[in-house]
Amino acid sequence: MNPALRPAEAEARLRELAREVAVAILAAPDDTAEFWGSGLLVAPEWVLTCAHVLVRRDSRMGRRRWAGDGEIGVRVGERVLPGRVVYALPDPEELTGWELGDEREYELAPDLALIRLTSPVEHGCAWLSDRAIPPVSGRVAAIGWRRPGETIDPWDGTCTVPGNDRIDVFRLGPDSEIPAGVSGSLVVDLAHGRVVGVVKARRRSRDGGKAVLLTALRALADSRPLAPELAPERDPYQDLVRGHDRWHYGQQRPRRQARATWIDVQGQLSDVIGEWTPYDRARALGLLAELPPPRSGGVVQRLVERVLGPGTVHDPLPVAWRDGHGLLYEPEDGKQLLAFVTYLVLVAEEVRAQDPAGARELLDFAMSRAISLPAPDRNRLMELVEAMTAQATAGQAAVLVALAPVVWEEDRPVRFRWEIQVVRSPGDRQITTVCDERDGVGFEEAVAQIQEPLALALDRADGTGRPATVELALPVHHFDTAAHLWTPGRQPQRHRPARPMGSRRPVVVRDVDRVPPTAEWLGRWSGVSHSTGLTPLSLPVLDRSPGYEKLRNAPVESVPVLCGPVGDGEALQTMYDVLDAGHGIALWCAEPHPPDGCGPRCGVFRREAEQLLAHVAGAAELPEAIRVLRARGHDLRDIPGSGAGQRWAEHLVLLYDDADSPLPGFGGAR
Repeated sequence: MNPALRPAEAEARLRELAREVAVAILAAPDDTAEFWGSGLLVAPEWVLTCAHVLVRRDSRMGRRRWAGDGEIGVRVGERVLPGRVVYALPDPEELTGWELGDEREYELAPDLALIRLTSPVEHGCAWLSDRAIPPVSGRVAAIGWRRPGETIDPWDGTCTVPGNDRIDVFRLGPDSEIPAGVSGSLVVDLAHGRVVGVVKARRRSRDGGKAVLLTALRALADSRPLAPELAPERDPYQDLVRGHDRWHYGQQRPRRQARATWIDVQGQLSDVIGEWTPYDRARALGLLAELPPPRSGGVVQRLVERVLGPGTVHDPLPVAWRDGHGLLYEPEDGKQLLAFVTYLVLVAEEVRAQDPAGARELLDFAMSRAISLPAPDRNRLMELVEAMTAQATAGQAAVLVALAPVVWEEDRPVRFRWEIQVVRSPGDRQITTVCDERDGVGFEEAVAQIQEPLALALDRADGTGRPATVELALPVHHFDTAAHLWTPGRQPQRHRPARPMGSRRPVVVRDVDRVPPTAEWLGRWSGVSHSTGLTPLSLPVLDRSPGYEKLRNAPVESVPVLCGPVGDGEALQTMYDVLDAGHGIALWCAEPHPPDGCGPRCGVFRREAEQLLAHVAGAAELPEAIRVLRARGHDLRDIPGSGAGQRWAEHLVLLYDDADSPLPGFGGAR
């Protein structure tokens, strides 16, 4: 232990550091302005407070109004600086309009706001915990400001944390009074030297109070900026925590007149134990802050679960690299150092293509810490690294979306149970989400339910620069589903419409009932998958099927092509024969077919399908070739003069049912 600070001195210095970053929020940048509440400096230029601090009443019994539109004052030390409210959670419209005493006002969540200082000043920053849980039963100090009389006075109180009220709100025990006016004060965990929340309110008709957990800040990604000219260009949460971590890492660099920092204090607190030191954490988070942010929180979840095991990540889900880091302090096997080092290695591999230099620096740090691992753990780490390298050079992962019929009426499926799996190999399938309705749901409802969990599964399956394939396993009656046009998890943006899934990744259809593989399917797949060329086998849509025997005896390189939908009528019988005869690849157009016979569009479709098959070197290239066509068609959708031959793939559906990777069974139907 560094003898510079004893534990008692460390706590005193911790309180001093917390006091230095506690600020007062004023109605205007003037010493004489009305005092509204407290806040804390969390990153260069950024102040965190409670959103309701910025709501005023027109009179004692008047209605609430949002007062955060103009310039406000922030007292930092002895100076009052101008600032603007840039984000509020929830939006100001949800914060106003209630009468005094309305219970909704008291339960408002997450109740946070971010203010940006508009006048440059050097200031400290609180150390924000990267953990997703409050220090239950731990001792905390709440530090802020209040105005009991004419002047603004410092305020603090010490208490325990009895537990949570909800996922992003925890209770402050009755050990210390929570007076009126201290909303926005920081809550610091005295045992570990980290800010864990923001004081929200006294508990109504009870002792103690409530505080907002810092994980609530993760909702900033979906928040609209109130002052767009002051908002970050990209995700405000990522920008905030990256700025925070860079600042603290910079404070540890050798320099003249250095004082004991938050990290130094953490290193002297008696409860801060473990193989991963505060200095390790500061460097790791500092290096992570320099990397490109994750494409989404699903990427972070995927990497953490590779360290801790499947199903170990729960709400609140991680969003930033630092959030994943915060989930590793207590691995089930007790191997803390191994968990952190492994996570950093995985992150380095994840961003290697985007930032080779940053990934190398992170990897070098991780491997330098790995030298102190026991020999079995060093072996375990290298086995994982080798497996990761092998996976990077292997084929793409896939996400399987299966809709299995459970109720049939008049020979058609009407209710379905759905399941989503991440598939890395035929023997490596991980179920991520399932429908929890025993009797299933209707098809349209199932499609709606799938979108969000599908987005999360895709985030977990995507490799760097290689989006995962989507396999949609359906009963034949729903083979015409235009899944390639879905935009799972993508919220429409005003100036940037979401790009359909099928233009970003291969999307293929499989037969959900094709279990187990038949001899015809296995034999034909062996032939077509090794064939160096594919030829079209044109089939009727309105007329009777040519029959099982003709389809069974077709050359192995034959690919059935239909110029209309296959989920009904004669085309449904044709598709049944295609599947029974062992074909694993087929193309068709899901756009409605003319009722009286083929038209010009049918000729275009057959001609383009023939050219497509002639230009691919084999079956394995077909899903990606169709993705390229869909992307080109999407780009031409609004261009005048673009013909049907350029947009023909918009309604193209591909059956790509790999007999070497058969589907698992999904239960029987009723």
